[in-house]
Amino acid sequence: MTAPYLSDFMEIQPEWIDFNGHLNMAYYGVLFDQSVDQAFMEFGLGPEYREKTGFTTYSAEFHIRYLRELHLGDRVRSSFQILDAGPKSFHFVQELIHEDGWVAATGEGITLHVDQSGPRVAPYPTEIKQKIDAMAAAHADLPVPEYVGKPMAIRR
Repeated sequence: MTAPYLSDFMEIQPEWIDFNGHLNMAYYGVLFDQSVDQAFMEFGLGPEYREKTGFTTYSAEFHIRYLRELHLGDRVRSSFQILDAGPKSFHFVQELIHEDGWVAATGEGITLHVDQSGPRVAPYPTEIKQKIDAMAAAHADLPVPEYVGKPMAIRR
């Protein structure tokens, strides 16, 4: 894998449009979340995993940068790049990419592996950790976007 994972295309829905005539900010998060679910399926972290094991993933933190407006009918997909992975969590970055190739938004997050009986953060099972580590290794030579880890501030 010489590039980040790419989700399937998703289309902007009418109920997601706000009174300004573009995608409401909340739905950027929906798009990121729906696309990350596709990437998580690559690791075996889907609904079946939760039902079978009682373990799942939680978002610990997620930052969105809104770069360009999206409108009704626009089609986007999301990239997914692992930046770092530990035994119980990983740090990743996403970009919402319009079908014409421009980036509408970026997202940066930390995901936790959670035992729902606690709930408490728990180590990944070996087979899932190996898949996460394999994707992290495949992404290791990709450039880290300049916005990763930047604090929020007013530009002066």
